[in-house]
Amino acid sequence: MECYFIVIIVIVILTVIVIGFYWLYKVNFTLSPTGSITENIICIKNGISNVFIYTKGPDRVVIDAGFSLKGMKKELMKVDIIPDVVTDVFVTHTDPDHTAGLSIFRKANIYFGKDSKVKNSEDYNFLEDNAQILVGTIKIQAISTPGHRRGHTSYLIDDGYLFSGDLVRLKANRVKPFFKFISSDHNQLLNSIRKIAKLDNIKMLLTSHSGYSTEFEKAIKKWKTLVPQNM
Repeated sequence: MECYFIVIIVIVILTVIVIGFYWLYKVNFTLSPTGSITENIICIKNGISNVFIYTKGPDRVVIDAGFSLKGMKKELMKVDIIPDVVTDVFVTHTDPDHTAGLSIFRKANIYFGKDSKVKNSEDYNFLEDNAQILVGTIKIQAISTPGHRRGHTSYLIDDGYLFSGDLVRLKANRVKPFFKFISSDHNQLLNSIRKIAKLDNIKMLLTSHSGYSTEFEKAIKKWKTLVPQNM
């Protein structure tokens, strides 16, 4: 009888978790569909996450790798991207909805933020805060933005396009912190938002779960007046 009640309790807990994540996705995630956003940026909708491909002439880089390997293959076919021509993938953090499709990019250099905890770390590259990489004519700057996860990194491409991963979410074109209850260190996350608020001349802010904004100054305005707290 005791085991029976334990099983019931476990089932109830799991049900609550599933319902909670379903609510989180349906109510709070507003993903962009697969397709071109601008002349240089292609969005991939893979499960509960958006992946982005930035192109300039023959050069292309990928930001994150999505929720599933199968979904990644399917969505890349829709936009005529062959995985083997991708030379560089920049991962914002290690959650599986951002890394599940990594193995499809067999010939790519894979980059994480310096403090990321990754298995088989010898297979990857780790970037310091403000490190800059050139992929052909594409300039990528790593910006350390921990809080949601240790090692979480945002990427500023060509000085104007900021890919923020799970640092922030957009609601009515206003920057909000990513969800506290699924983030490792909320205070650290808030400081990271204040950090990106100092950036100038941002043309677009692109998030992993809540679309993008072409009005960065308006979206981030509140955070420019907030002073970072000691961590």
